[in-house]
Amino acid sequence: MDFNSMLLSIDDGLGREDIEALKFLCRDVLRKNKLLSVRSGQELFQQLMTEDLINEDNFFLLKELLYIINHHSLLRNLGTNKEKVQKALPRHGRISPYRQMLYQLSENIAGDDEKRVYFLLPLQKKHKENKTFLEVLCQLERENSITEDDVELLEDIFKKVAPDLLKIIEKYKERGDKLHQTENHLIDPSAPPEDEHELINPPLSIQVSSKDSELWDKGTESLIEHTGKIHEEAEKEDDKSGNINHQLSDLRLNSEMTPQANKEEFYDMNHKHRGYCLIIDNSVFMKGNRREGSDKDAGALSDVFSWLGLEVDIFENLMSEQIRDCLKRFKSRDHSERDCFVCCILTHGESGTVMGSDDKEVSIREIMSYFTAISCTSLVLKPKLFFIQACQGKFTHPSSKVEADAIVPEENKKYVVNVPKDADFLLGMSTVDGYAAYRHTREGSWYIQALCKNLVELVPRGEDILAILTKVNKDVSLKEGQQGILKQMPQPSYTLLKKLRFPVPDVPFRPKTCQENSP
Repeated sequence: MDFNSMLLSIDDGLGREDIEALKFLCRDVLRKNKLLSVRSGQELFQQLMTEDLINEDNFFLLKELLYIINHHSLLRNLGTNKEKVQKALPRHGRISPYRQMLYQLSENIAGDDEKRVYFLLPLQKKHKENKTFLEVLCQLERENSITEDDVELLEDIFKKVAPDLLKIIEKYKERGDKLHQTENHLIDPSAPPEDEHELINPPLSIQVSSKDSELWDKGTESLIEHTGKIHEEAEKEDDKSGNINHQLSDLRLNSEMTPQANKEEFYDMNHKHRGYCLIIDNSVFMKGNRREGSDKDAGALSDVFSWLGLEVDIFENLMSEQIRDCLKRFKSRDHSERDCFVCCILTHGESGTVMGSDDKEVSIREIMSYFTAISCTSLVLKPKLFFIQACQGKFTHPSSKVEADAIVPEENKKYVVNVPKDADFLLGMSTVDGYAAYRHTREGSWYIQALCKNLVELVPRGEDILAILTKVNKDVSLKEGQQGILKQMPQPSYTLLKKLRFPVPDVPFRPKTCQENSP
């Protein structure tokens, strides 16, 4: 039986309620607007194939979905059974525990209990009347009344109405707590940070472009790049990390890395596929504030990470909900045969957040939370790298040559940006708390260009990612804009448990632009 015939046989065994259940379970995997039009199993399978979530060689996601909705008899059509699927789930499962927990609640609530739950839910009547429990849950998610990290509303209601089903929610929460506790034992959150001045020792200089400093002065824009209030005398605050460090449970960069290390000290980077690299490049916004030069950063990141063996996807000008949907799709991909995950976001922002093209905020903490061990099991024990180039504060230099890249908020909001409690994360911010960072309108940002340049130069020398980021810090710290007035200092934070060293590519690096111009 060929693949399409096999899918057709599965569709024949599904009822209307089964289709709705599968659509609900796929809410983190497929775009919600795509799911709205799905009316049959064939249409759902086609969407999954379009997103390359199932194909003739790998259709475990379909097995997982049928297993969750207890259609074990249909698993035979896929050449397997529930025991085999259950055994493979810890390694290959892609439906989040959160989504499964909600589905279990819907399957177990009925009759008067369901009516009483509806009565207590803070939803308009039109969103509850003649709606299935799955539809009601979807509405709660749309209103952010429940999220993967916050199921308190459901917990409170089920305590009052259906305490026997409360154990489903408690089991979900306990799983997350145990996972975080286990990983916290691997990390020492109280490790003393190194003095920031150690990262500002006289470094080697870099040239991000062939343009001279005068040209940079004419085109440089200001990004107020990290959280909290901008200090008027920022130069005096070099040794403070401010808001970002207030609750950071991370280790600091240590430039004195041991020259020789055992193989066990390095992350495994030997899979056939290196990993996915997601680049979100927002340069156009509803309220204006166009980010000129951002395309140079996106292009440089794409060239470098493609050269390093990652599969790069670039998304431009995403609204806030589209950013969330994009992240959910990437967390739901199968990363089991890949080494790592990289996410780069280039946009405007406020304190602790980044901006969608609709000028609405998405917290940096939320962005990383989609890839924690409990949310993305196929990335457990694998490095997850996030590089954020986003304005994060108020404009401080009212010069005609410098434009504010930040959307100034009505009030100064405070968010704490911190690496998740999970292990194996790295967050690279383009500046420390309260300081400006800079982007040239034609050549790209200081931080991203320095990051790309040092990856190209230092990966072939066998340097690990932390050594490379230390060099990025030093290089950017020497850059000057506006006749020496403007300075910048990036800040990495991480919970990596091993060194991360990208394998040296087989071919020398050549930017795509050079390749296109070659005869």
